[in-house]
Amino acid sequence: MAKAPAAATGVTAEALEPRRLAGTVVRLAWPVVVQQLGMTLVQLVDTFLVGHLGAPSLAGVGLASMLYWFPMAGAFAVGMGATAVVARQVGAGHPEQSSRSLQQALRLAFLWGVALSVLFWALASLLMQAMGATPEVVELGAAYMRASVIGLTFASLLQAGNACLVATGDTRTPMVVILLVNAVNGVMAYLLINGVGPFPQLGVVGSGLGYTLGNIVGVLVILGLLARGHRGLRFRPRSILRWDSQESGRILQVGLPAGIEQLQFQLAFTVYTRIISGLGTTAIAAHQVALRVENLAFMPGMAFNVATMALVGQALGMGRPDLAQRVTVLASRYAALSMTAIGVALIFLGAHITRLFIDDAEVIELGRRLMFIFAFAMPGFGIMNTVSGALRGAGDTRSVLVIQGLGVWGLRLFPAHVLANLVGLGAPGAWMAAVMDITIRSLLTIARFRQGKWKTIKP
Repeated sequence: MAKAPAAATGVTAEALEPRRLAGTVVRLAWPVVVQQLGMTLVQLVDTFLVGHLGAPSLAGVGLASMLYWFPMAGAFAVGMGATAVVARQVGAGHPEQSSRSLQQALRLAFLWGVALSVLFWALASLLMQAMGATPEVVELGAAYMRASVIGLTFASLLQAGNACLVATGDTRTPMVVILLVNAVNGVMAYLLINGVGPFPQLGVVGSGLGYTLGNIVGVLVILGLLARGHRGLRFRPRSILRWDSQESGRILQVGLPAGIEQLQFQLAFTVYTRIISGLGTTAIAAHQVALRVENLAFMPGMAFNVATMALVGQALGMGRPDLAQRVTVLASRYAALSMTAIGVALIFLGAHITRLFIDDAEVIELGRRLMFIFAFAMPGFGIMNTVSGALRGAGDTRSVLVIQGLGVWGLRLFPAHVLANLVGLGAPGAWMAAVMDITIRSLLTIARFRQGKWKTIKP
C-alpha cells in the first residue's frame, strides 16, 4: 500500500494496515491514560492541600471549580472542532491548510478565554452566592476564582493547541505538556498555600495562582513548539490576528454541537446529583466515592475515544472510509475488553476500594453496591465512547449530541427519580438508571455508525 500524502505530518496508511493497526491504536491511546492519571493525581493533591485549610476553604474552591465546568464547554467545542477539521486536512496532505485551521482554533480559544476571564472576575461573588454558599464560603470561593480566572484563557488556548496536535496523531506531546502543567500547578499551589520559604502564605488564593501559573507554562511550551513547526503544524503569531471566516466556520460547525453536548451533560449531571443528594448523607458520601473510582475506571474508554477520533479523521482525509471503519471496530473491541476487565475488578473489589476513602461501615457497603451495579455499564461505556469518537472525528457531532441528550435527560434522570424515590431503591436505583442510559446509548451510537452517513460528511 502506498503512503498517504500526509505521511510527513500524520499517521501513514501503512500504520492503518491490519497487521499494524493494533499497535497504532494502542500507541495513540496509552499517552491519554497517563495524561488523565496525572490530572487526577494533581486534583487529589490540590484537594488535600486546600482541605487542610478547613471545610469552608474546601467548599469554596470546590464550588468555584464546579462553576468552571459550564463555560469550559466553549473551549471543548473549539478543541473538538479543531481535532476533526485538522485531522481531515492532515490525512489529505494539506499542511498549509491545517496550519491555517490551527491559527483560527487558537484565535477562537483566546477570544473565548478572555471573555470568560472578564465575566468570572466581575461576577465571582454573585456566582458563589447563586450556588447558595454561606458568606464565608462565598468570600473564599470568590478569592480563589479571581486568582485562577486568568488561567481560563490559557486553559482554553492549551486545549485548542493540544487538540490540533492530537489531530496529527501526536498524543505524546499533549501528555507531556499536561503532566508539566499539573506538576507546576501542584508545586506552586503547595508553596503558595502554605507560604513555604520565600513564598507568601496565600491560602485559597495560592491554589488559584497555582492553576493559572501551570496553564501559562503549558501554553508557552505548546506555542513555542508550534512556532518552530511540529508534525506539519506551524503557529505564526501575526496570523492569529487575521480572521478567516471559512476556517473558523468549519471549526464551529463541528465544534458547537460538541460544546452543547458537554454543556447539557453537565446540567443533567447536576440534576442527577441533586436526586442523590436528597437521599441522605450516607448516599451522598458513597456516591462521591463511587464517582471518583468511576472517573479512574473510565480512562481506557476515554483514551480509545481520542485515538479513534484522530485516526478516523485522518483516514477520511486520505479518502479511505474503509480504514476509518476498520479502526473503529478494532478500537471498540479493545475498549470493550479493557472496560470489562475493570468491571470485573469493581464487582470483586468494590468494598476494599471504598474502604480506602472512608471507614464508615454503611458507606462502605453502599459504595460496594454502587460499584457492583455500575460494573455492568463498563463494556457499553467503552464501546459508546469509542464509536462516539469515530463519529466526532468524521464531523458527525450533531448525532452524538442528540443521542447523549436523549440518554441523560430521557433515560437517566426520570428513571433515576422513579427508582430512587418512588420505588424506594435509593442510590442503587439511581445508578441502575445510569447503567440503563449508558447501555442504550451505546446501542444507539452503534446504530448511527452502521448507517454510514458519517462517511460523506464534509467538515
